[in-house]
Amino acid sequence: MAGDDATPPPPSNTFQPAYAVNNIKNLISITLDQEEGQYATWVELFHIQACAYNVLDHIDASVSRPTDIDDATWTRLDAIVKGWIYSTISKDLVHTIMKQGATVLELWNRLEEVFHDNKHTRAVYLEEKFNNTRLENFANMADYCKEIKLLADQLSNVDNPVSDRKMVLQMISGLPKGEYDTVAALISQTEPTPSFSKARSMFLLEETRKSKQDEHGQQALIAQQPPPPPPQQQSDNHRGGTGHGGRGRGRGQIKNGKGRGRGRNSNPSQQQQSNGPQFGAQQAPRWVAAHLAATPTRPVGLSPCPFPTGPMQQFRG
Repeated sequence: MAGDDATPPPPSNTFQPAYAVNNIKNLISITLDQEEGQYATWVELFHIQACAYNVLDHIDASVSRPTDIDDATWTRLDAIVKGWIYSTISKDLVHTIMKQGATVLELWNRLEEVFHDNKHTRAVYLEEKFNNTRLENFANMADYCKEIKLLADQLSNVDNPVSDRKMVLQMISGLPKGEYDTVAALISQTEPTPSFSKARSMFLLEETRKSKQDEHGQQALIAQQPPPPPPQQQSDNHRGGTGHGGRGRGRGQIKNGKGRGRGRNSNPSQQQQSNGPQFGAQQAPRWVAAHLAATPTRPVGLSPCPFPTGPMQQFRG
């Protein structure tokens, strides 16, 4: 039969590459926000993924719909791409463009209207901000160049593109006086003017060189400084008191293993040993000790001679 020779239509459940995308944020690294102004970058990244997964016809009216996809499959793919848009824009933009039953192309056009609205006013504001960009307002050269590139992209979004040469000249004019003069003069005198990427690399290398030079200068300054004096050594007994009458002349009263302040020795036995034999509150003269040593032992039962209260004369043997 003739009908048996006809080619059957493709099944409606044919696998599509877009089905394999689990998380679109892994492929589109930025989140579109109206304040950041990264619309051009977001559009470029979204176009790349739409082309790679064969759904470009959902966001570009000039691309015809594939003939081998039935209505059910196309509707499913449109819902997937719609989820990609909602997942990669801010919550404020989601509420701004959301419309029940809208197709991906309708949401795409709404986003374009949001970022292209009031083009002239936004262009004036961005142009002024671009011309007033200065390196001193950023932590390093990389952030400074990033801001210039971002403002240039925002100006392109409002139909006011910035040439590569103008970006390089703005980069040079925003440098502080006295810094990067050599590299700035080299770039300004080069014909044709280097690209923005090449000029950025030259300034980043110069920044690295200056940073290492400053680091070596600090190390040399530290090496020239004299070494600190050695710490004062202290005795094991913390310089305890050894003065007359048990008063220490140094700072060394030992209490609980720690020296503290001035004062009397805390151990009376050590005070007596260090000061020698005492009579009352005064130390006996040396001739008394010699006399006692030469005197024979007294008999048991005899009371000792009382200590004289008047001045004593030296004993002469």
